[in-house]
Amino acid sequence: MNRNVWIVAGIVVIALGIVNVILGTYLVPTISVATERGTGPGWWLIWSVIALTVVCALALGGFLLAAGLGKVPETADR
Repeated sequence: MNRNVWIVAGIVVIALGIVNVILGTYLVPTISVATERGTGPGWWLIWSVIALTVVCALALGGFLLAAGLGKVPETADR
């Protein structure tokens, strides 16, 4: 596969992880509002899922960038 495709895919995946955090800050109410409504545990659960998604996006994006740059032995030209 073309190395440029791997690099672009890695950048897109990392950007989607960043967009996930931005959307979370706008769509999820603050912790003070959540505890006032009695939904504090739900707030923690939502942000845990967002954090897990961002970590996965960074790991996948990092691997795709490394593959595009030829740093992963299985994807290097022989």
